[in-house]
Amino acid sequence: MPKMRELTSVDADYATIGPNQTTLRQPIAVPAATLFNCLANGPAWKEWLGIDVEWTSPEPHGVGTTRTVTTTGVTIEEFFLTWDEGERMAFRFDRTTLLLRAFAEHYECTPRGGGACELEWSYAFEGSGPLGSVFAKVFGAVFGLQNKRAVKKLAKLLEADPQRFA
Repeated sequence: MPKMRELTSVDADYATIGPNQTTLRQPIAVPAATLFNCLANGPAWKEWLGIDVEWTSPEPHGVGTTRTVTTTGVTIEEFFLTWDEGERMAFRFDRTTLLLRAFAEHYECTPRGGGACELEWSYAFEGSGPLGSVFAKVFGAVFGLQNKRAVKKLAKLLEADPQRFA
């Protein structure tokens, strides 16, 4: 198993201003609170992003909450920097097996009228070590493609059963 590495501690703004920054937007035909509830549901992440989420802090979740994310060969320990119930959340990676120096994500659930919303998912990261810039390019390309597919899958998941996370 790869070694866990400590990452540079960043704030919530890093997700929108850090290196290798990307923002994805996805309209979803459910209320913003329903989208947020899905994002706050650990098992739901497996369905739309293919990751296992284990909350390591008790409810209620908020700023300071922690969770561990795992997927094939990768472990990530996250720390929540922002938690505005029904609206937005942001977290950073504190430790991971990936070759990263820093990483943060921000999710904004914006009402768009008619019971619909828009997800705005921003993230930024920096590679680590002598191969950090090479890793960042490869990771960025793969992660970006995966996430573009994932937001569409998330929209389909929510729109197929709007009451599931209401």
